[in-house]
Amino acid sequence: MQLSLAIPTAQRSELRVFSFLELNSRNVKAMSDTATLRAPTIFPEAVYWTVAGTMVVAFVLTLVVAMVDSRTINGIESVWAKPLKFELSLAVHAATLALVISSLSAPIRSSTFMNTVALAFLAACVVEMGYIITQAARAEASHFNVSSPFHSFMWSVMAVAAIVIIGAAGTIGAALAYDNEAYLSPALRWAIVIGLIGGTLLTLYTAFTIGARMSPYVGTTPHDESARMAMTGWSLVAGDLRVSHFFATHMIQLLPLIGLISARFAPERFGITVVVISAFFWTILTLSEYNRALSGKPSPFAVSTLSSRHF
Repeated sequence: MQLSLAIPTAQRSELRVFSFLELNSRNVKAMSDTATLRAPTIFPEAVYWTVAGTMVVAFVLTLVVAMVDSRTINGIESVWAKPLKFELSLAVHAATLALVISSLSAPIRSSTFMNTVALAFLAACVVEMGYIITQAARAEASHFNVSSPFHSFMWSVMAVAAIVIIGAAGTIGAALAYDNEAYLSPALRWAIVIGLIGGTLLTLYTAFTIGARMSPYVGTTPHDESARMAMTGWSLVAGDLRVSHFFATHMIQLLPLIGLISARFAPERFGITVVVISAFFWTILTLSEYNRALSGKPSPFAVSTLSSRHF
């Protein structure tokens, strides 16, 4: 005699329904957990990409306006020169940070601290660029303008915003140095860490000097177009601290680029050597330009051109 273990049809149907519901419940939970993990992970880099994209659009629009608006500040520089320079520079800076932060491991990238840094960066950009563009529209200087209590206050606010904007690079560089889970070649990792931290320190060093002096010029202030380099506005007749400031800021892009090329085409040890040597000589170049400007001598990188108007 055989015992039948058959399950009645009705009970089998109930089991199928419960199994289906349990499976779907697990899938929904898994999708929810994945969404919870992904949302904060992509948030910081999304902020930096948003700033970069916004600045590109702003640069194009400002360039169009500059072509039809002939107003100048102090009879020399287009009122839109400052916004154009900052929009382009900030677009490159934000894009660099977006690329670097995407290389961090998920736990570091999605941490509350990195999200806070991204939000602070966004707020600083809004304040900095908002004021610069507003002042340009009013045909008034945004930098070194302390003509009223309001302008003095905004000059101080801009200084704080600038520290936050450039400080984000140093913070991300330090995070990468700490992040052992980031999957990068040694040469590229060294290049990013040194480039972002070193570039931040040099930028702050040169910027504080310019701010303390309330002018980038050392010596004769150029009062006409013939005494300035087109596009950059660097002085051709006196020391100009903006040259060293430019080199300092763009160490943040240059060194990672060197690291990327070295990692791709050079052996590991040689690639790291190339990065360290490049960082050393770029730092020497930056400090040499800084000291040259303080001595009142124009930079050899400030080249005279035939252009009569610069932005």
